[in-house]
Amino acid sequence: MKKQKHLEWLLALPALLALGAGYLVPLALAFYKSLFAGMSTNFVGLDNYTDLFTNYAFDLAVKNLLRLWCIAIPLNWVLGVLLAVFCVEAAGPRLRLAFFFPGILPAACVVMLATEGASLLGWEDTWTFHEESALVWLGIVLWKTLGYTVLICAAFLESIPGEILDAAKLDGAGFWQCLFRVRLPLIRQGMVLSTVLVIFNGYRCFREAYLIGGEHPHEQLYSLQHFLQNNFSNMNYARLEAASIVVVLAVFGAGILLLALRRTAQRRSRHENKV
Repeated sequence: MKKQKHLEWLLALPALLALGAGYLVPLALAFYKSLFAGMSTNFVGLDNYTDLFTNYAFDLAVKNLLRLWCIAIPLNWVLGVLLAVFCVEAAGPRLRLAFFFPGILPAACVVMLATEGASLLGWEDTWTFHEESALVWLGIVLWKTLGYTVLICAAFLESIPGEILDAAKLDGAGFWQCLFRVRLPLIRQGMVLSTVLVIFNGYRCFREAYLIGGEHPHEQLYSLQHFLQNNFSNMNYARLEAASIVVVLAVFGAGILLLALRRTAQRRSRHENKV
């Protein structure tokens, strides 16, 4: 066993070295430089972080990101689960791949389709500078992430033994009762995984937001990526490094929380299986 563990660590060593050289070392340097004023050697401690949290643009970007997640994640759950059930019971495996197609489209194609859709709705040519631009971006995020949820939830739904659903139907359970009391509790892990992908794709769709609104979009479209890019363009590296550290720590904390939720879901499923 000891030899096997040593061999496992030896095989993982190249990946660990690449992780340290590519991520951990630059992150440590960014944290070190964030403790100084600008590009100078004047030590200011946590002043850059204090300035960051009192910055209006940063607060606006965080609020927009949280609002995006609060709207996109529930909608993704509802639409993704219902479409996954439809694909499993009626449409077959080919339709679920069609929902995955928007996720691989280039950003320029997606924005072009969104622009055509806005023109069909009768919006003016200046909609990119108004609140409608945030609605279009939300639609793009949903459109590009829905396929992942459908694909994952369909796979988990197919793994449910048919005997469980047949027993529920024999007891008089209808479609919605089977969905809420049988299917959803058994696909909790898939929903957690789809949530992670929605959160990730919220960052990934920055190119579409940039093509819609440019460097300085409408306030409701302003994102963390806009904030980071604009500070980089303005050579405000101290604030940029502080913001990068805060974002990394937030993502790390969210990852730990989601892993804890996943383990809780696994324990519940094991307990239910034993019962």
